[in-house]
Amino acid sequence: MNVANLGKPHRIVVGVSPTSGSPGALRWAVEEAAVRGGHVLAVRAWRAHMPETATGGRLPSVVSDDTTLAAEQARLAEDVVRVLGPDHVVDTRVIPGKRRAVLIEESRTADLLVIDAGHSTEVGARWLGSRLVRAAHCPVVVVPPALGELPPRTVGLAADRFERSVERAAATAGRPGFQRPPSG
Repeated sequence: MNVANLGKPHRIVVGVSPTSGSPGALRWAVEEAAVRGGHVLAVRAWRAHMPETATGGRLPSVVSDDTTLAAEQARLAEDVVRVLGPDHVVDTRVIPGKRRAVLIEESRTADLLVIDAGHSTEVGARWLGSRLVRAAHCPVVVVPPALGELPPRTVGLAADRFERSVERAAATAGRPGFQRPPSG
């Protein structure tokens, strides 16, 4: 556990790719947060694109960075909803900077950093992961691509709710002051 976070809920930071949406990393982080009683923050690094030059070598009019940053924040929120559904409890934040630098900085206050391994064709993802693991300030979980390809856990979510209700019923069974619901 990160010393800076002692006494605070377990903080899990997930790096979310703008190309894949990092479904495996998001799902794994949410499940881990549920086990640890923690909180998940989905982050995406963002860099403003350099505008192309107009005729005569002058810069064209440019949309403000605030506008493009807000658009990227909306895309990140959509990616998280697409993976976890509309009822998720994950916070999202787009942070200006390069991917590795943003994730290393976020690892300073995280208890756990989660990223997708990327596909075998994504040389950049493998390079980012190995460099990130060495430089991070907290443990790093690298989720394999196969876990990202799983369908949403609709049945799993229903099973989780059922399991919680069974645990609650078992905890209160035969205890004074707690009444069982009428059978029937």
